[in-house]
Amino acid sequence: MNAKEQRRQEWASRIEDYRSSGLTMAAWCEANGFTIDNLKYWLYKRPKSSETSSRTTHFVPVAVTNSSDDLPSTSSLVVRIGHASIEVQNGFDPALLRQVIQALESTC
Repeated sequence: MNAKEQRRQEWASRIEDYRSSGLTMAAWCEANGFTIDNLKYWLYKRPKSSETSSRTTHFVPVAVTNSSDDLPSTSSLVVRIGHASIEVQNGFDPALLRQVIQALESTC
C-alpha cells in the first residue's frame, strides 16, 4: 500500500470515528488535534471511481397529498427523513435547512 492509499484509509477511519462520536466538527477536531478545514476536506472529498462502486443509491418513497383542507393559512412543506421530520414555511432560511439536512444525512 502506498502512502496515498494509507492516508485515505486513515482518514476513512477518522471520518467514521467523527460520525459515530456525536460531537460537533469543532469539538471532534479539538479533541483529536485536527482543523475543521482538514476534516471538511476529507468529509466532502470525492471518492475515486473504484471507491464509489461499493456505494449504493437508496431511493426513498415520497407520498404527495393534495387536499386544500389540510393546508394552513400559510403554506408549508414537511420533509421526512427516517423518523425525523422538518417543517419548512415561507421565508425559511435555506442555509439552515441545508445544515439540518446534512446533519441528518450523516446520522441516518
